[in-house]
Amino acid sequence: MNAIEQRCSVRHFTEEPITRGQLDALMQAAMAAPSARNMQPWEFLVVQDRAKIQELMGFSPYATPLKSATAAIVVCANATRHLNLEYDLQDCAAATENLLLQAVELGLGTCWLGGYPNQERVDQLNDMLNLPEEILPLWVIALGHPAREEKPKNKFCPHYIHWEQW
Repeated sequence: MNAIEQRCSVRHFTEEPITRGQLDALMQAAMAAPSARNMQPWEFLVVQDRAKIQELMGFSPYATPLKSATAAIVVCANATRHLNLEYDLQDCAAATENLLLQAVELGLGTCWLGGYPNQERVDQLNDMLNLPEEILPLWVIALGHPAREEKPKNKFCPHYIHWEQW
């Protein structure tokens, strides 16, 4: 559980680039996620161009981690390969969590930046990335080498667990 316990949101990155091998490892981890009826509706747009990453900051007022990120991954759902949107969201969230945990294993930092269901953010991503009609951008992952050590929060709360009955 080391990667699970060490994962935290990183909002400041160094200028050290992400290697193709690291990106490949992240994509392999993401696509190892469970998927309803194995439909695998996920699609990933990897962005390493500094100007494009800076442009992506405009999709949300909370996207400031992209300012120093050396890569961004736009997680999307493909409407031609799915059961329905609700399952797509679950499948893509599972893939995203795998990606975040693999990043910890690689010594990388990430910050999950919400898009969907905010239609304005979805529209911004569509416009910025010129996505095909069947592709729904869900969220963006800011990615890079952490600029400083981040301390994960202990979020365990036994009051949220109910045994056998409520």
